[in-house]
Order: sequence, then C-alpha cells, then structure tokens
Amino acid sequence: MIYFDNAATTFPKPKSVIRSTVECIRKYCANPGRSSHALSIFTSEKIYEAREKISEFLGIESPERVVFTQNATHALNLAIKTTVKDGEHVLISDLEHNSVLRPVHAMTEECNVSYSVFDTSNLESSIESLLRPNTRHIVSTAASNVIGRRIDLSLLSDIAKRHSLTLIVDASQLIGHSKIDLKETPCNVLCAPGHKGLYGIQGSGFLVFMDDTPRSPIFHGGSGNESRSKSMPELLPERFEAGTLPSPSVISLIEGINFIEQIGIENIEREISRLTNRCADMIKNIKNTVLYEYGNGIISFNVLGIPSEAVSRELSKHGICTRSGLHCAPLAHRTIGTDGIGTVRISLSYLNKSSQLERFYKALLSICKTA
Repeated sequence: MIYFDNAATTFPKPKSVIRSTVECIRKYCANPGRSSHALSIFTSEKIYEAREKISEFLGIESPERVVFTQNATHALNLAIKTTVKDGEHVLISDLEHNSVLRPVHAMTEECNVSYSVFDTSNLESSIESLLRPNTRHIVSTAASNVIGRRIDLSLLSDIAKRHSLTLIVDASQLIGHSKIDLKETPCNVLCAPGHKGLYGIQGSGFLVFMDDTPRSPIFHGGSGNESRSKSMPELLPERFEAGTLPSPSVISLIEGINFIEQIGIENIEREISRLTNRCADMIKNIKNTVLYEYGNGIISFNVLGIPSEAVSRELSKHGICTRSGLHCAPLAHRTIGTDGIGTVRISLSYLNKSSQLERFYKALLSICKTA
C-alpha cells in the first residue's frame, strides 16, 4: 500500500513514536494531574515533557502556554471563540479550511460578528483594502491543504502589529515541514495538529496562547486543581484543559518531534520539496491531466473526463491512497476554480519514497489512457 494522504494524517508513523505510545498504554497510562500515586505522577511528568518539547520546537519560553486539544479543529474553535468578541470584524484568507471558516461563520449567526476574505496572492494590499473601523483579528492558515501555497507569516505578523490586530495562525499543513519560530514571526495564537507533520497519533493537537489577553473558557469541567471553585482555574494551561487529557496521543508528540530533530527540519523540508516537484513533473507529462498550483508536499490535479472521486477509486485499486473532492476547504477550491468539481490530492511526507512515485506514475498513466 502506498500512502499519499499525509495532509489528513501522516502514515506510517516512525517506529519510535509507535514504541513510546505502546509503552505509555502498557506501563503507566494513568490519569495525569488527578492523583498522588506514582503512575499518575509519572504520566503528568510525561505530559509536561511534551509541553516542553513543543515549546522548544517553536521557540516558546513558557511551556504552560501550550494547551492540548483533540486536534487542530478543536484548537481553532477554542482560539477563535475565546478571542473574537461581539461586534468585531474578522479577516480570513481565501485558502481557509472549514476548521476556520465554519467557526467564524457560526459566530456571525450567534452574535454580531462579521468577516471578510482576503486574497493570498495579493496579501498586503488585499488585507489593507478590507480593513474596517471594527476589524480586530486576522485568522489565517500558514499553508493551504489543497494547493500547498504558503502564506508569509512574517508579513502577516507585521500587518497585524501595524494595525493592532490579533493574529491567529492555523499551522496544520506547515508545522513539521518547515521551521516555525514564534520569536521571529510572532502571533497571538498558533493552532496545530499533532497527528500530521509532527508524526503523533490521532487525538493529538494543541494551541499556544502567546499573549495575556483575558479569555473565557468554552469547555468546563475537572481540571485537577482548584476543585472547590465552580469556575475553571485562571492559570494556563488548566483554564482550557477541562477533563482527562488523551495521554498516549499527547506523549506520542515527544518522539514525533525527536524524530524531526534527529533528521533536521531543513532536511525534511528539502526532501518534501524534491518529492513534490518530482510528482508534479510526472503529472505534467501525462496527457489529459490538469495540474494546479502545488508545493509543501501537496499536489492537486484532475483528469479530463473523469471525476476526481473516480480517479481516487482507481488509484486505490492500484494500492495508492489519495484524497478527492473539496478536502474540507471550499474557499481554496473557489480560489483555484475547482469548487464545482474538486481535485485529486496527493500529500506527501518525509517517509514517502521516489519508488512510490514511480508506481503512482504508472497507475495514473493507465487511468488516463481510458479518459
């Protein structure tokens, strides 16, 4: 089986991630921060080690600012709904995933929030043209999950600072593929999954609150401390971590990031770029294909005369896993003119090989001959 659906979830996982996850489940997976026995304390220590690992990886000084969530969607909902207030105007990009579009849209129905969509191909002038007196926030992806287009985080950060706007970044498709340093490119909140470029298992995600803006939690429950209070604790991260954390998922991030650091993020970025360009060149050389913008491990294409879903099904018969349709990102498809048809998406990780691309090429060639 050849797996080209890494933008959804990376597979396979590094052996070290699998070993550490199994070890957690088998040896010490107690409830962290809830009890005083040895297993609970050890699990809590491993959870904190994961916070420290993420902090070091992103250039953050305070591990407590890392709040664990189920996934990036959970993190983005938490970031958006605790930051955006009634009567405010939000700017989002024309590449956003539904994990940004839907929470923002929901706020327009639930309270007096409005939003506009800026053009990422003309970033600065588009944002400047959309500013209103009540514009308070920018919520933007760092890289598209449909075409791989990267958005200049440094420029976004400068624009936000210049206009006193809060910047919330969705790093789902960039983290683990390219270096992110929150000292060099500051934002107010960064949201990310653990199960994609960081090689963690599903159920892992987090957000980082980089400012001290007062925020009210949207989830309430047990926190392991201040239990006499009817309100959630004031301090991070417990204020936003109601209920039991998914310890195996969180702890899997330690070895996931270790794996990245052992290889070197620059080497990972270089190899993913090489594989991306090689795959795109292959598609270009096949008649009846339409190749769209590509980069950062993501290649979207169509075969003339064959729906994207049918192409993915045929590739699956050849043992090749791809994704078809709108990829939960209708704004991005509208941007490239495929909102009515979708695309076939290949999304690569460092663990993919050139030999797998050769097999894909042969399979796609045979499919296109029938078009």
